[in-house]
Amino acid sequence: RFISRPRSVGESAVAIMITNQLLFIIVAVLLLTPLSAPAQELRRILYGTSTSISHLPVWVGKDTGLFAKNGLNIEPVQIRGGALSTMAIMSGQAVLSGVGAGSVIAARVEGGDIVLLACPADLEPVYLIARPEIKAPSELKGKAAGVTRLNSSIHFYLRSALRMVGIDSDKEMTLLQLGGSAEISAALDSGRIAAAALTIKDVLPFMQRNWPVFADLTKSDLVYPSSCVTSTRAFVKAEPKTVNGFLNAYVSAIQLIKKDQKLAERILIKWLKEKESAALTKSVEAFTRLFKPLPYVPDKGIENVLKDLVNQRPVPKDFIGHPELFRDHGPLERALPKS
Repeated sequence: RFISRPRSVGESAVAIMITNQLLFIIVAVLLLTPLSAPAQELRRILYGTSTSISHLPVWVGKDTGLFAKNGLNIEPVQIRGGALSTMAIMSGQAVLSGVGAGSVIAARVEGGDIVLLACPADLEPVYLIARPEIKAPSELKGKAAGVTRLNSSIHFYLRSALRMVGIDSDKEMTLLQLGGSAEISAALDSGRIAAAALTIKDVLPFMQRNWPVFADLTKSDLVYPSSCVTSTRAFVKAEPKTVNGFLNAYVSAIQLIKKDQKLAERILIKWLKEKESAALTKSVEAFTRLFKPLPYVPDKGIENVLKDLVNQRPVPKDFIGHPELFRDHGPLERALPKS
C-alpha cells in the first residue's frame, strides 16, 4: 500500500501549474473538435458495379481514399446487368452507378430521367469466342449465345461481334439471359451455349485451350461506352457538390491506375476475390491502355447505340442527332483540376 505524504508549497504550485496546462490542452481540443467534425462526415453512397475491370477507377478511388478526400463514402455494390443498375438509379435506390450506354439510352428514350456523366473507355477488350466444335461462324446459326441481360453492354457487344461475321443474333440465334460473366463462361464451357462475347479476363482461359475466336472488337472501329458513371439530372441539380466530388476522385483514380498498375492489380484482386495470375495482369494492362485520362462520354458511342436501338424498336426522331439528351459533360468539366 502506498502512503501519500504532505506536499510542500513548491510541490503544490508545480502540481497546480501542470493541472492548468492539462486543462488548457483539453479545453483546446474540445473547442477544436466541433470545427473539424463536419469535415469528417462523409456522404454515404451505394454505387452499382459489375465484375468488369472497367469499374476499376471506382475500386481504386475507394481503397486509396480519393473519394474520402472529396467527402464521400462510396460503397461499391455488385449489380448484375446494366438494366438492373438503370432501374436502381431511376427508382432512387442508387443515386450514382456504373452502367453501359445501351441500358441508359434505352431508358432515356422511354422517358426516364437518367444521364451519362463519364465513361472510362470508348470500348472494352471484347472477343467473340465459340465452342471448339464450331469451325466457322456460319455454324452458329440456330444455336444459343449468352448475355447478362437484354440491352446490357454484353448484349450490345455480342450483336456487334456477330454482325461482323455475318450473323444476325436476334433472328438467327437464341439469346439466354444468364446474369453475369461467370455464368456465361460456365454455360459456354458446359455446352449450354455455343458462343459468347467476353472481355479479356474471361476469354483468356478459353484462348489458352485454343477455342476459336471469331472476332476481336479492339481491332474494329466500334465505339461503345460501358460502365459509365450514371445518375439522374434531378440528382445532378440537387447535389452538384456530391457529383463534382465523385468525378474529381474518379479522374484522379484513372490517373493513379495509369501511374501504378501494380497497385491497381492488387485492388482488383481484392474486389473480384481472385488470385494473382498472368491472365489478370494481362487484363489490367489491356484496360489500363484503354482508360481515358479525361473520361468524356463519346458522342459516337451514343450514336452507335441509337442506330442499334432503331433496329429493335421505334425511336422518336427528336433523339436522333442529339447526344446532349443522353449525356451531361458539365459536372465533369467542373470537377477537372484547373490548369
